[in-house]
Amino acid sequence: MPDRAILLLLLGAATLLPALATAQSYADRNLSLPQGGNEGRRPIVILSPIVPAAPAAVPAATPTNGPVGSYASEAAGPDIRARNADYVTQFRVVGTVPPGSTISKVSWRYTVSHKPPGFEALLCWQDAGSCWHVTDANTGSTDFFNGRDASKPFQLYYRVRARAAVGEAPIKGEINQVIVTYNIPG
Repeated sequence: MPDRAILLLLLGAATLLPALATAQSYADRNLSLPQGGNEGRRPIVILSPIVPAAPAAVPAATPTNGPVGSYASEAAGPDIRARNADYVTQFRVVGTVPPGSTISKVSWRYTVSHKPPGFEALLCWQDAGSCWHVTDANTGSTDFFNGRDASKPFQLYYRVRARAAVGEAPIKGEINQVIVTYNIPG
């Protein structure tokens, strides 16, 4: 009988593995570490439990030999005139994206006159619920949005979280760009 109990315990644990793998991969995709060495840096310690929301079910983007498409969208970024306020650049979907097309790569570029301490930038798909931190990289590309609907627009949110210095000049927003590459069904 003890062998049967062990077998049941192992089967129960095996059913939990897919859920744990999904949670782990979700956390790993969102982890962002500063560039440079680790000398003199202290680890981050989380004292309270964090329960992340389950990621939306997104089909895995698989390599395809089928047709692909892309569009580039540019928009002027707003000037940051107040601290602790969100500023947004709305990117429009350029052209007609065929129904059922899924994202396979997203590249971005944004420019601000300077990045003071407390500056944050997020690239978001459809709404602020699915975002990729781009604070440390003015340009780059990511697979984070892969498998999502390519016909939905992107936004770039940025802000400065800190107290303003007396007489501080606004942070000038310049041209921002997103390039979306997608797989076309069929």
